Amino acid sequence: MNTWVISGCSSGLGRCWTDSIITGRKERVIGITRSTAAAEEMAKLYGDLFVACVANVDDAETLAEKMAQAIKVAGKPNRIVTAAGYAQFGTLEDLSNERIRDQFKTNVEGTLNVIRPLLPILREAGPSRILLVSSMSGVACWPLLGAYQISKYAVEAISDTLRRELIGTDIQVGCIEPGPHKTGWATTYARREEISPSYHAADLAAAARCGYTIREPSSSLPFFWNMFDAPVMPRRMATSREFVDFAIAEAEQKIQEWRLTLDY
Repeated sequence: MNTWVISGCSSGLGRCWTDSIITGRKERVIGITRSTAAAEEMAKLYGDLFVACVANVDDAETLAEKMAQAIKVAGKPNRIVTAAGYAQFGTLEDLSNERIRDQFKTNVEGTLNVIRPLLPILREAGPSRILLVSSMSGVACWPLLGAYQISKYAVEAISDTLRRELIGTDIQVGCIEPGPHKTGWATTYARREEISPSYHAADLAAAARCGYTIREPSSSLPFFWNMFDAPVMPRRMATSREFVDFAIAEAEQKIQEWRLTLDY
């Protein structure tokens, strides 16, 4: 039986995946959340198959200590999912460095803070997998999401780098790129900076809407499970077929632009 560590386990896609692991596969999850109330609710709901790790992924030292305590109860993990994160809205001109650093502390440093203390354990665990949660915003860019997009591009780079650095081990690394889901990502959990009068706010807001179908979190489950059930963990997988068509077109345009440089 697999043992999991999932950050961002109490909301959004992280909650959906945690529920599927426990109720569908009957496997144990060490769930990282900032919310004591959510941890207590999930422990009551899932019983012994859920071991709470109440910590902020921004705090590397405390998180490592709390994970070590949870592992003593749950056992050594061999499945890691880094789903903790939030979206910071605002133009790059209007956002302060502090706001951008906060975005990075959670989305980028928080991802590493979960993974690094667990790598020695995974090396001893035998075949293991790490799933980093990026976004379609880690592949393409829209206005008002600059800080978030920069952080998710960084998550993509972390995934690609880890995969190469862990060659020769039994640890596989993959990256999932969710499209729009009904998770409160852009509402309940988002942070927003006021748009300055230098910009036409309504036009920017309209351009920031990707127009893709917003799906239920459960629609991500076939993609999520393929990352763990495929004989070889896919390097990356997007959950929106509409976005994949767009991303392919964008990639083809980049290829053409790179080819033009050969003429210089």
